[in-house]
Amino acid sequence: MAKKVITFCYLLLPALMVAADLGDYYSEKDLYFEAITEYKRQLYFNQSGKQDELLYKMANVYYQAEQSLLAEEPLIDAITNPESSQSDRECLKLLATIHWDNYDYDAMRKVLTMLSDQSDSIQQNQIEYITAWTYIYQADWPQGIECLQRVHFIETSGLIDDVSNVSTVPQKSKKMASLMSNIIPGTGQLYAGDHQNALYSFLLVGSLEASIIWNIVEKAYFIAATKYMFLYSRYSKGGLKNLARKIDMDNIDRIGYYLKDISEKYPKPADLLQRL
Repeated sequence: MAKKVITFCYLLLPALMVAADLGDYYSEKDLYFEAITEYKRQLYFNQSGKQDELLYKMANVYYQAEQSLLAEEPLIDAITNPESSQSDRECLKLLATIHWDNYDYDAMRKVLTMLSDQSDSIQQNQIEYITAWTYIYQADWPQGIECLQRVHFIETSGLIDDVSNVSTVPQKSKKMASLMSNIIPGTGQLYAGDHQNALYSFLLVGSLEASIIWNIVEKAYFIAATKYMFLYSRYSKGGLKNLARKIDMDNIDRIGYYLKDISEKYPKPADLLQRL
């Protein structure tokens, strides 16, 4: 008898729980599909009367499940619907966080502007600081510095100096690398620090170049032209294209590492956003 009662209570438990609590229960257990299904059911029947809260919870579950793109729709619905609640602010913060994670700084600034309209003066100044970093990470140094000059909740003079010094970060020249490789194959790759492709270019492109020169000396012009058009041009241009791509990526990485190093000395924008 006792066993039947326990079984009955177990089956009855979901019905006795407040539906929103059931969604929270699933979320806490990392049962994301079940949690979202429950929140959607509540939105359909509108049993709780708290549409924004349910939309935020649904979006947060998507976010926790690493489905940030799916999280955007309920967040936008909550922000734009007629209901006004504290959840609107939480939705804006989560939407801004998603844009930050996805490096979509233009979209993030639009959300930060909306969040600033719902904030006090101290929070608005913190949002200005976060906005500055969106420009900095887009390499728009002047705009980032301009935003930092309006920040007063922390001392930013050191950060402004650090951002101003980004031009001192060592950069490689694509023109120099290309010129070097055209003169002696492989030297441009050595200059760029790509030792493996430097050897490949020296052996393959260099040997083709030497053989073409030899064919010209021997007056085998047709063979020389054929090698140049179908072999040398292909491998030489391909190598120079890959060389330029590597230099671009390495230059970006150097600036990225520099910004990461200086960011360690100042408040983290993402952490500050969560505390707003």
